[in-house]
Amino acid sequence: MTPELLKAKVLLLGDGAVGKTSLLRRFVVDQFSDDYITTVGTKVSKKDLTVKHDGVSVEIVMQIWDVLGQRGYAGVQETALKGARGALMVYDLTRDETRRSLEEYWVPMLWRLVGKIPVVFAGNKVDLVADKVSVHELLGYLTQRYEAEGFLSSARTGEHVEEAFVKLGQDIVAGVGKTAPKVALPTIPQEPVDILIAVADRIMTDFCAQMGSVDAGMPVVKRQFEIANVDVRAPSKESLMKVVELLADVEKDFKPAEEVEANKKRRAAWLAEIAATA
Repeated sequence: MTPELLKAKVLLLGDGAVGKTSLLRRFVVDQFSDDYITTVGTKVSKKDLTVKHDGVSVEIVMQIWDVLGQRGYAGVQETALKGARGALMVYDLTRDETRRSLEEYWVPMLWRLVGKIPVVFAGNKVDLVADKVSVHELLGYLTQRYEAEGFLSSARTGEHVEEAFVKLGQDIVAGVGKTAPKVALPTIPQEPVDILIAVADRIMTDFCAQMGSVDAGMPVVKRQFEIANVDVRAPSKESLMKVVELLADVEKDFKPAEEVEANKKRRAAWLAEIAATA
């Protein structure tokens, strides 16, 4: 029997600047801002949603994970996927490479690590598109290939934002009790990752591992990265060294001094390796 109350981890996946955070803000608090805010690591929000399934009203408590879309943070991204029950796959209708990225990077990662859980595609920024015919055709291609629903959305106007999340909620409820098979799709080789981005990713995932989970560690990581003024799209060695210091200060509150020092030295060593190879 379908449960009357369901808690579900939901992912927002897609490249940076496609509008994931704006869609989330529109859905959760019905607001929009033109200010672009880069997601650091992951941002988690909650939203209660009631959907119908087989004539039964089901309340879903969505725990929505807005995952950093910047390439090079595979450690953070792959860790964030664990335990998900559905995903909103977002691409920017004004940048076709972000649609291709869903097929080349995000869907393969999701299916490999979590399985073929319910997904809904959102072609975002439809308010900026003049040729609606072509974007409808491309969305239709995605929905047919992946046997999923899709919407042309706008975080600015709110168009089809609620509908996309509701449909995802309905699919999640319909999938309760079913096994999501994992599929290893071939993926296109990625471009070399900037070494400082790779180190930032290691620092994030390492701290979360020390905290015991992404849920516990990522809010702390996000705060310290912001204090150190780290641009996750192009971090500097100096800002990452500041993060190493800040995270060590945090760990002093709950770890033995020798462990704090060991963690600090390990993370600093990753940065030192850059200077040695430069």
